Amino acid sequence: MIKILTIQDINFEKEFNILLRRGNMDMNNIIPQVLATLQDIKNRGKEVLLELVRQYDNWNPQDFNELKIDWNLAENAYKKLDSNLKEVLKIAYDRIYDFHAMTKPKGFLHYDSYNNILGQNVLPVQRAGVYIPGGKAFYPSSLLMNVIPAKVAGVKDIIMTTPTPHNHINELVLAAMYFCGITEGYKIGGVGAIGMLAYGIGENYWNKDSLNKENKKNLFKKVDVITGPGNIYVATAKKLVFGEVNVDMIAGPSEIGIIADNSANVEFLAIDMLSQAEHDEMASSIMITDSEKLAYEVAKEIDNKIVNIQRRDIAEKSINNRGMIIVVENLNQAVELMNEIAPEHLEILTQDPFLLLPHIKAAGAIFLGHYTPEAIGDYLAGPNHTLPTGGSARFFSPLNVEHFCTKSSLIAFSKQGLKQLAYPCATLAHTESLEAHKLSVLSRL
Repeated sequence: MIKILTIQDINFEKEFNILLRRGNMDMNNIIPQVLATLQDIKNRGKEVLLELVRQYDNWNPQDFNELKIDWNLAENAYKKLDSNLKEVLKIAYDRIYDFHAMTKPKGFLHYDSYNNILGQNVLPVQRAGVYIPGGKAFYPSSLLMNVIPAKVAGVKDIIMTTPTPHNHINELVLAAMYFCGITEGYKIGGVGAIGMLAYGIGENYWNKDSLNKENKKNLFKKVDVITGPGNIYVATAKKLVFGEVNVDMIAGPSEIGIIADNSANVEFLAIDMLSQAEHDEMASSIMITDSEKLAYEVAKEIDNKIVNIQRRDIAEKSINNRGMIIVVENLNQAVELMNEIAPEHLEILTQDPFLLLPHIKAAGAIFLGHYTPEAIGDYLAGPNHTLPTGGSARFFSPLNVEHFCTKSSLIAFSKQGLKQLAYPCATLAHTESLEAHKLSVLSRL
């Protein structure tokens, strides 16, 4: 049975602090290995990528071009797709696109009181790399969630990478690739994929010959941003290449937090807890309730339902080792504890969930009401399912259009405007002993 704690338990503080550390990925032990691999990719390029694929994906590419995903395979996979699945893809695509289109940032121009122009220019990055996990499961939904905001932003080149054990790519992932219009994809995962995206593969980053569109010297040009979830090796690699490129976030195992009162349906709660547990042995399912009766009913229902879960072994390990139900005195305590947890997904299944919403300080995505399961957000509600985990919702945000944009400040002073502000500016420069700064302003008067 899942662990049940009450806030009055003597060992509650100790157990809760262990829960708060759930997102601590033990990167320290693998950083030297990941760093060495990244450096090797930087130095030896394609040969390292081929070696990594042979080692981890159990097939034997001889040339970099063999890593490229054949666009014809994607097209054929889509054509063979069941008409119902095609319609489902379209529903999901349209809903995700429409939501992200509403969030697209816009530039602006503003005239201040001195008639100077101040503003902001918003531009898409030129190249984006999206990492789609593979191995234990396949995730066409992750492809949609990572590609669509990049397309909304206006990114010119979107490149997909995914691990392909035994040189096999899931047909639905291929179909989604075609449907999203991704023409460049690579059969590589893990640290190799992140290194390729971050550093590029070729002799030079840039040379004058690159102005010639026919130049083929660089096998793969580095991207500007890398997005998408992955295992601890992928997360560590993203952390280490940050600064060389931008990344969306450093995400760990999936998790769900639920605040529930006695109005909640026991079956809904149990199956929602299991919906995260089946992801990964390291996934966390956490419920906080003010009803002790509900807590034990949900725990019993989890035991009843887990036997019928296809990924039962994974779910059981997650529930037994990383799951928890906490009983509190009132919903105010539930909110306070959940704010400390700052979960990736937060369901509020109470009589009036919107009453609690203003008090929620940190969560990746918030699902309100008895008819809003977290799974609906995973696939086609519209908001992105690539979310901060392990408490990082305090400072990371869901993947969105802005991750694929850069912003430039715009400043255009008039002659009169400079005259009005030159001396205050020169004074500040003088206090910092930057004489040339001061003169660059005053010389224009």
